[in-house]
Amino acid sequence: MRKRGLWGWHHCKMERASSVERLWLAMALAQLWCVSLGCQAEGEREAEVLHNEPGASLPERHIAHQRRKRAVGQLPARRLSCVVRGRLRLLAMQFQSEPFMVGILRAQPWPEAMTAPQKQPTPSALNKKKTQKEKRHRKRQKRRARERTRTKG
Repeated sequence: MRKRGLWGWHHCKMERASSVERLWLAMALAQLWCVSLGCQAEGEREAEVLHNEPGASLPERHIAHQRRKRAVGQLPARRLSCVVRGRLRLLAMQFQSEPFMVGILRAQPWPEAMTAPQKQPTPSALNKKKTQKEKRHRKRQKRRARERTRTKG
């Protein structure tokens, strides 16, 4: 279990060991519940993705089929952990006044190939890239304008 971030147990000011034990037990059960809800939500998402596979019906020579980032039948990378997905689902059920459900823990086979997660560029890096592109564009425009004046003059 993580010390911070998800359940925030480090904010409590308990001093008695028996109270801390009960709190940790409750957090462990909440963690398990959220993981099971997240596993169930992920299973539903996988079934939906495989059923509505974009570009799967296209011929092999189609440009959209050739530019696919992942193989047909391969699931997209997981963006949320099962715990976070389960907690969000639990909050949504509470917000929509739906009855709470018990999730399903699913065992998955070990992956055959590990792909490293790609680091998303920071907003400052994107902004820097944008300004560099704009500079190159302005420089190119100035060069073209000079060439036009030379050819006219």
